[in-house]
Amino acid sequence: MHYVYEETNSLDDRCYTTFGLTPEILMEHAGLALAHAVKKKLTCKKSALFVCGMGNNGADGIVAARLLHGAYNVSLYLPFKIKSELAKLQLERAKKVGVIVVDELIDADIYVDALFGAGLNRPLDDLTCKLLETLNAKQGYKIACDIPSGILSDLTLSSVIFQANETVTMGALKLALLNDNVKDAIGDIKVANLGISRNQYETPSSLFLLHKSDLRLPFRIKKNANKGTFGHVAIVQGSKEGAARLAGMGAFHFGAGLVTLIGEKPKKLPIYLMNSETLPKNANVIVAGMGLEMPFDEVALKTLLLSNTLPLVIDASLSQHPLLCEIIASQKPLVLTPHPKEFSSILELTCKEKVSVEAIQANRFAYAKRFSLAFPHVVLVLKGANTIIAHNGELFINTYGTPALAKGGSGDVMSGMIGALIAQGYTPKDAAISGSLAHALVSRKFTCNNFALTPIDICKGLKWL
Repeated sequence: MHYVYEETNSLDDRCYTTFGLTPEILMEHAGLALAHAVKKKLTCKKSALFVCGMGNNGADGIVAARLLHGAYNVSLYLPFKIKSELAKLQLERAKKVGVIVVDELIDADIYVDALFGAGLNRPLDDLTCKLLETLNAKQGYKIACDIPSGILSDLTLSSVIFQANETVTMGALKLALLNDNVKDAIGDIKVANLGISRNQYETPSSLFLLHKSDLRLPFRIKKNANKGTFGHVAIVQGSKEGAARLAGMGAFHFGAGLVTLIGEKPKKLPIYLMNSETLPKNANVIVAGMGLEMPFDEVALKTLLLSNTLPLVIDASLSQHPLLCEIIASQKPLVLTPHPKEFSSILELTCKEKVSVEAIQANRFAYAKRFSLAFPHVVLVLKGANTIIAHNGELFINTYGTPALAKGGSGDVMSGMIGALIAQGYTPKDAAISGSLAHALVSRKFTCNNFALTPIDICKGLKWL
């Protein structure tokens, strides 16, 4: 996993004070990384237009144009008067080597957005919005310098955002690039080296971007084993019994030795799933909430969930029921797996805070972190285009999810998978991280039409991770 930052100005300042680097050195390396990205898409017959702003982000673009000029057909478009002293210096250098500055937005094969970067702290004016709309309508390949223009430093958005195929972000990963509402605008993210290694540039952070290598699959290393060695998952079955069945399938396919659905015996049950009306004595974890339609026997469910010390995975309907407050107050090990609407209900129940789904989606990180600090024994898995696993102030961001997972039942399977890992000895946090990663990566390995993925395909796909 890699660190993620809300801002990187402090990291730049550390380069100046600790390593003796200068803003100009960092800028030269930023321009070099941007030029390298552009060069990959250029041939002798193609052209690139750098659309540069008035500050240091614009200066990065000017440096890149200078580095490419002579070998490739590049030009600059400066829609605003240059203000930054470094930008003025870089423009003077670019002109001296012969870089062409055009006075209107011309057609090109590659468009580079170097207008604002991470420092944008105000909504864009109408003129700039029209410029971005025109750029977005162009057919060429689009690269953003640092952050696509229109994404503000406080994670809010302007009415128009540059739609990048690729973003070259400077120095380190920015949190603003990982929110759900910009996933369609950032393209592939590349992190540029600014003159020292990334390890030296970065300092510890409580925010992390997960990678495939962070997935810990429950491989069976121990040879002297039996089904009890790999845990027993108990899943509470609601009136919509199919949801519990999918959770059970997810748990079994992800390594649990035994899986029991608690409740009336369903009409159809996969032969590898068991059924019981009571909690099995050897259960290691309880998964509950999916398919649990209101009303239900609250007293019986409370006894089932709280009359023991077993860890819990809570999803769906229980996220919106007052019983959740008692579950959290019990201090039992707990994983919550809500989607944004369910998280809105959780915040109202537990924090007495009414927050709309729109507000949550606009700043998922702040709400997830605040909740995790309020309840440090709880692991929150906030589902979305980029799923957030939050625990005790730390956020782990999973960007591997695909639209193929946007179907009823997908979340039920993931809850079962997380329960399976807990049953096999993972901590709740590690189970949430690996369960979320495996769930997302399966969708990426699906080779058929992405609209056709089913929850059962997710279970089957776990065999091939």
